[in-house]
Amino acid sequence: MVTTLVAVATGVLVAAAMLDRLSARAVGLVAVAAALPDVDAALAILHPGLHNAALHNVWLPLTAVILLTSRRIGLRERLTADAMRLAWAAVVAYTVAVAFDLFNVESAAVLWPLHDRFLAVYGQLAYSTTEGLLFTFFEPQFGGGELLPKAGQGTVSGGYTVPSPFVTGDGETVRAVLVNAGWELLVALVAVVVVGLRFVEQTRGET
Repeated sequence: MVTTLVAVATGVLVAAAMLDRLSARAVGLVAVAAALPDVDAALAILHPGLHNAALHNVWLPLTAVILLTSRRIGLRERLTADAMRLAWAAVVAYTVAVAFDLFNVESAAVLWPLHDRFLAVYGQLAYSTTEGLLFTFFEPQFGGGELLPKAGQGTVSGGYTVPSPFVTGDGETVRAVLVNAGWELLVALVAVVVVGLRFVEQTRGET
């Protein structure tokens, strides 16, 4: 599973790409939005199935999109351009953090609570000289079957749940892993460098 640090680093990169003017507060808010989905790991104390379900669903970012685009609510008229950019950056960062777990073998219950199955999207895009183009992420079957053949192993209330560091079978403390692989460390370092350069460029432009 992608660690929270990677989600936060990706959120910081989203902030660097989407925000006109960077500030520590704005970048921090986007980083918090990127980390928020993983808070449901703590909710596993209440029920194991809530991890990768309670905050890993599409309804929260979808609601945010509706609020930001609705003419009846009128947030576009009430908020400044910078505030709107910040709001959209937070929504994108949150959505990407959820997608990290959906596009992963650990999976996420993105339709919970309307549908409690854990779904996973993973596969291969390749070209073979003997088999031609291979695309196995989605495999529609007209005769029935799963659109996502590699869908998750169970449901929120069933036998499969995503392991949470807050709940262990033997009562022992589990380490909070910040980085699982070299590429994850690379993403974090790239985020630091990119945002740092943006701040330097912005400071020079103001002097």
